[in-house]
Amino acid sequence: MGKLVGLRRSAQLVREKLGNRLTADRFVGEVRKNGPVPDEAVALFFAVGPENAYQFEQWRLPLEALATRRPVVVIVDRPDTGRLVLSGSTLPVAFARASGELEALVDRHRVAAVLYVNQVEQNFRMLRFAEPVHVQIGHGESDKGGSVSNQHKAYDLTFIGGPAGRERLARALFDFDADTRIREVGRPQLDHDPAGAPDWADDGRLRVLYAPTWEGDRTSIHYGSVVSHGAAIIAALRADPRVRIIYRPHPRIGRASAAHGVADAALRAALAADGDRHLLDTGPYGWQWRFADHCITDVSAVAYDWLATGKPLVITAPAEGAYRPASRLLEALPLLPADRAGDLAALLPDPSPELAELAAYYFGDTADGASTQRFEAALTEVIDCRRAEISTRST
Repeated sequence: MGKLVGLRRSAQLVREKLGNRLTADRFVGEVRKNGPVPDEAVALFFAVGPENAYQFEQWRLPLEALATRRPVVVIVDRPDTGRLVLSGSTLPVAFARASGELEALVDRHRVAAVLYVNQVEQNFRMLRFAEPVHVQIGHGESDKGGSVSNQHKAYDLTFIGGPAGRERLARALFDFDADTRIREVGRPQLDHDPAGAPDWADDGRLRVLYAPTWEGDRTSIHYGSVVSHGAAIIAALRADPRVRIIYRPHPRIGRASAAHGVADAALRAALAADGDRHLLDTGPYGWQWRFADHCITDVSAVAYDWLATGKPLVITAPAEGAYRPASRLLEALPLLPADRAGDLAALLPDPSPELAELAAYYFGDTADGASTQRFEAALTEVIDCRRAEISTRST
């Protein structure tokens, strides 16, 4: 089964590569019609495929807000990803297929800062340019092993949520000065109210978000619960007439394991059997924080996003062999084992007074507007410092 998944994925990659090559020239025209690339902009470098659009979506609203105060552009190297950004955002897009085009873009438009939401190898194509300030912002707060990488040293700075992120990087990395290389900016996403919520009556029923992560492509990140917990969770919640379910599967579920794809399809079918009572949620992310009453998720960034709401949170126990990170959150909240996934009392706990303290540890001040102010102030600071240094060297 694993070989079949691999063959299908290889075939899909070939189709994507060919399609992007054939449509590249046409996409150049589409980008030009969208408007000019701004000068001295903050650029988000997003050199990945459309399956990673959720990473961009995490920062779309904060960057659109930033664009009302300073120039912002999204740089892509694939037409399919670029079209996705153009169709779902007001941000301008720049297209750079190869290193030469990227060099011309950076030089011609005097890019001021480059933001990165992932740790992919393609980032090093952009990191070779010395004048822009390079900032890793990630796409979600988490104690997972993937949140710490020696690649953090390649960026000029890393923006993290709060003390938890600073301590995590300082503890894990060698020869990394956390005091000078890190800025705590909170979670600007919390300052926005994305569209996408269903038109459900406020009738007293519980709105429960179940948002499992994907299965992972190696044992150390096997955090996904769709196979181990999913059927029992959905059955227990469906059996309670007080509950309406918002099922938000990770967009990569099934890409590394056919079994997870099958399990996801079964959960979707079970929810569909209840008519319009529940929601299969594959749209925008963020509205769920205000809309839902409870959250059930895995060891993933969703858990940390939800933490800031202060509302009840359940995190599933990952598969045996998955990396168990040092985590104040995971130590404070008991992880839900698979054999209790059908226990309604365990799925719908009372609010915990510890959540507010934990939210401050991971995000700092989460009052309305506080994170946006810190994020934009940090960007201004590092851009001004870089410009001053360039000016000093040139004279």
